[in-house]
Amino acid sequence: MAIDTSVPNQKVTVPAGSILFPEGSPVNSLNVLHSGGLRYVAEGPKGRKLELFKLSGANLTPGASALFSGGRYPYSIFAEQECVLSTYVMSPSTVSKSLAARPSLGIMVGRSLLREITELFKRTNQLRKISSDLAKTNDNLSLLYYQFNPAVFPDIKPGQPIAEPGADIVDPILRLSRENLKNYFENGGILPERPTATYLDEEHSQQLLKYYPEELEFQDQEFNFLRKLILADPNLLAQLFAPDPSMVSYVCEKLGKVQSELTENGKGILEELEEALRFLIGGEESLTEKFYLILDMTANGYASSSPEFVVPVLQAISQKIEKALAGHQALFGSPMPAPSPNIKSFLEKTAGLAKKYEGSSAAASSNGSIGVDSSADAAAIRKELQNSASMIIQYSGLGGEAVKEFSALMVKLKSLKNPLESDNDTRKLRRLITKIYFDIYAGCFQKYLNSNKNVPKPVDLMLKYGFFDETLLDDSQLVFMSTFKDAISPPSAIPIHYGQEWLERIYRREAPTSLDELGQNFFDKVKMDNRNASFKKESDLPPDIDNPEARLKFEFAAMYESNVRLTTGSLATYLPILTKYHSQIPLGKAYVSKKMLTDAINEIVGVDFSVFSREVIYNNPELGINKEFVQRSIIPDFIIVPSIGSKVMMWQELSVHRGSGSKESRGRIVLPIFVQGDLKSLLIDAFAAFRWELCKTILGPEWNNVGNPSITADYMDYVQFYKKNKDLSIEVKEKLAAEFKRFRNERDIFANDYQLWIKYESESVQRLNRVVRGIFYRHIPFARPIREKVAKMPAFSEINNRFINIRTRKFTELENRYKKYINAIGSLPDPLRENLEFYRV
Repeated sequence: MAIDTSVPNQKVTVPAGSILFPEGSPVNSLNVLHSGGLRYVAEGPKGRKLELFKLSGANLTPGASALFSGGRYPYSIFAEQECVLSTYVMSPSTVSKSLAARPSLGIMVGRSLLREITELFKRTNQLRKISSDLAKTNDNLSLLYYQFNPAVFPDIKPGQPIAEPGADIVDPILRLSRENLKNYFENGGILPERPTATYLDEEHSQQLLKYYPEELEFQDQEFNFLRKLILADPNLLAQLFAPDPSMVSYVCEKLGKVQSELTENGKGILEELEEALRFLIGGEESLTEKFYLILDMTANGYASSSPEFVVPVLQAISQKIEKALAGHQALFGSPMPAPSPNIKSFLEKTAGLAKKYEGSSAAASSNGSIGVDSSADAAAIRKELQNSASMIIQYSGLGGEAVKEFSALMVKLKSLKNPLESDNDTRKLRRLITKIYFDIYAGCFQKYLNSNKNVPKPVDLMLKYGFFDETLLDDSQLVFMSTFKDAISPPSAIPIHYGQEWLERIYRREAPTSLDELGQNFFDKVKMDNRNASFKKESDLPPDIDNPEARLKFEFAAMYESNVRLTTGSLATYLPILTKYHSQIPLGKAYVSKKMLTDAINEIVGVDFSVFSREVIYNNPELGINKEFVQRSIIPDFIIVPSIGSKVMMWQELSVHRGSGSKESRGRIVLPIFVQGDLKSLLIDAFAAFRWELCKTILGPEWNNVGNPSITADYMDYVQFYKKNKDLSIEVKEKLAAEFKRFRNERDIFANDYQLWIKYESESVQRLNRVVRGIFYRHIPFARPIREKVAKMPAFSEINNRFINIRTRKFTELENRYKKYINAIGSLPDPLRENLEFYRV
């Protein structure tokens, strides 16, 4: 029974286990804990109880947040230990006046609220991570359900449009699968030919248009300031609040509102968690039940996919189910209500089936992909690469102690069932391995340069592909890496470099060093490391500081290592050493050749012809040309690093950020050598980021000024004020409000629309609203043949006419101005002629 707080100024003792304040009950007092411990409990979905946190000690004011928001306790508070409390009659209408009268009490309330907020934030983040992991697993399972049982989706064919699920589809799993398949295929997703257990942990948020946040997004600068303030010395605070006692009540009111917001967020996440659990293990319409049917078909020989590939996935699902059941018990202190009826049978049958196919699974792992058997060539290659790890380590010149440490770590890694698991222990192991691995890689590359690129084959494969240990790969992968010869690429205007080629360019000073993750270049880093030296420019650096080895070391740490990690697209499972668990498709199909990349880039440029264009100054004193602004296409450097993943990184929009010629320097875009996904879609995302960042850099402070129209300024204005835009209907505004929540920032929203612009709008398929279409047509015009095609459609006719009028005026203006530069044979200098062609409609 709750304590009676209506008695004024009482001091009560509450036995352990008693409830002090039930959730939802009205608040009518401020309560101060003198001794004891408290347990905070929230009511979850379907009446389940969730312990939020525990607090103990003196000078706590439990539940005070209710006085500042809502007037009712947001959760139940129990006496974990015997508690002694004083209660003071108070209400939301009188609390501010009471705290202003006693600032010391206000400071106590503020600090107590801060303790509750801190613990609540930790718990909410934990729930956020669990819910996101479950949602990601469910989405990935919904895709594999289609792959393992396509008969349930007779109308769905990869590469063909998928209709929105109709109202007649009431099965929640079938609806989820159809929605996810539609987005996945439309956004360039490719299902693995050989599904593996790791697919369940991969993130396909871009293809699925989903967002799986691992932490609660909380950015409140005022709260951060008040948090630091309330933790200051109480004596100083007393002096600070003395002239204006209302300040302390304001601080408490703000903290109370923050706690209320966190509580509401937590309840929302609990509902998401409930839905995710229901999708996976809840009732007869769950993923567990769907895959139980696949389990039966596999056991009876009727499955559409080979058991060697289905069984490991079923084993991974079993682990997910067990983890979800245990997680529910730990969170709510009770079993999952109304679980899927065949859970127990699923776990038992999967274990039995795994044992049955253990031998054949090993054979499948050895043989590689379907249709690849253990040939003499594969056996010979495996023998040739025997003890590769030891050979690479010795060649690198790694120190003795480091060799021992790394060898022990590799033994531990190879003993794991799956080295890409996302649990904390495995992630820590991978981090330790990664650090030493790159020391090995750097040592090998230096010797690679010094030996005129004549290195042992295992070293060569490591530098190219991230290979390290032959026992971590299957035969088909070893055969591909050992025998594949990339065709000689014809000359191209697109600068494409493999990883070793790029590092060699840096070593030979043929290209400036890249920026690191803090935005520093080589010279910035040297100045920071030598603060007592007076280096004004790079030419001031002495040879012992600025030399090829130092530049190579910087580039390796600044750009190379970072992008080997980032291009994987899955930081939770990152390991730079290539294993058979990394690849969802054969390496031959994932490999990015220079020709393939050139073709993909040209295909996108064939739609967005101005993607790499920027305005630069052209001078030619001999012809009397002084400071003519012209459009020039400056294609970025494309760097293919030894990684496998689903992310193309736009690393830099310029390679030189300061000084003469900076705006004419190339950007840098980095790709994995083995792409897991549609290369064109990944490049479109990177090009969107390139457009956005280049515009921001060149315009400087004006990048967000609508008075100076640009793609960034106009698009930011659209995103920030779409609710007031008269050109958008109420339905569109509501849809945008929900859609924008999926993205971290405005650039990501822009990239999503840019994908639709390049893929669909250019094909006359309307996927954007009229406001975005107008912005894009003005700043990201299609190539002329596409403009002529789409101009016939009503949605484009008006904006096309406006575009033609603007461009025609610009062209006429330039043509008249350039007449004085025409030479005796009637021609213009190439930069001016190309600029005219840029504006020709």
